Amino acid sequence: IFLLNLLIAQLNGAYRIVYEDMVGYARLNRAEIIVTTMEQVSEKRWSRFLQSLKFEERLEFGEGDIGLPGGLQVTEPSNANPTTVDAIRRFGGSTSPTVPWPEEENMDGGDDDKFDRLEKLIVRATKNMSSSRGGKKGGSSSAGASGSGGGSGGGEEE
Repeated sequence: IFLLNLLIAQLNGAYRIVYEDMVGYARLNRAEIIVTTMEQVSEKRWSRFLQSLKFEERLEFGEGDIGLPGGLQVTEPSNANPTTVDAIRRFGGSTSPTVPWPEEENMDGGDDDKFDRLEKLIVRATKNMSSSRGGKKGGSSSAGASGSGGGSGGGEEE
């Protein structure tokens, strides 16, 4: 059985290397096709294509939030990648490089930080509970050990 497992591991490693090479060669072939196709496109047609992309127009991040020019806006359903924290931070005032950045609120670990820690703790606890339910075949002693270990881990973070 050990030799069979070793053979499977060897084949798996060889397949992974061959697959990575295959992906690399496919990308090179696509790049070659793009280069040969671009040589056949006229300058007039290329400039019309660039104008149709409207790179000079500003992109709208959200409703009424106009951002930077020079990109393509792609929309997606709001539930495709849910986020609870907004990644874009806006500060009012002058954009002069000599003016210092405004002080951020909640730098003292206010309510937002506490809610984030509580949310992470709840997620971790639900994962522990679901894994202990799935692994309860052996008896109650293993479930009790994992439950006590989870309780001590939660106390260390506070």
